[in-house]
Amino acid sequence: MKLVQELMKKEKLVALLLVGLLLLIVALPVKEKEKNQEESGLPLEKEAIEGEGELWQNKMEKRLMQVLEQVEGIGETQVFLTCAGTEKKVVEKDEAETVYKKDARGNQSPYVSQEQYPQVTGVLVVAKGGDDPIVIQNIQEAVEALFQVEPHKIKVMKMN
Repeated sequence: MKLVQELMKKEKLVALLLVGLLLLIVALPVKEKEKNQEESGLPLEKEAIEGEGELWQNKMEKRLMQVLEQVEGIGETQVFLTCAGTEKKVVEKDEAETVYKKDARGNQSPYVSQEQYPQVTGVLVVAKGGDDPIVIQNIQEAVEALFQVEPHKIKVMKMN
């Protein structure tokens, strides 16, 4: 009986040791891979790091919609932007080497010297007051000023 109890204890100890070893093996390559990428700068060697252009586009649509809804006579609006290109972050380089900045934890990240946003190529505004010529003109002038879009690329329609 004692022999069976000793074997069970040993089996449990061996099983726990194997589980711990497995967890250690699983965790190490992930940390090593991240460390190697930070040191080598593989994803950062490009001139610019591309971001999500759609996020910027959605944000601009919402902001334009909020601003237009505050103007007298326009009322409720829906806005749709078409854009060319994507958002880019230009990384600072010093004689072909990427310049890094360190945070409080000692992590390095590239120094972004400039952010380039997509170019707006067309705007559609659907507004409650979209049947009034003065409101249409005000919307077109606002969009021209904000996004440097040519007047023939701005369409204002009445919301039903």
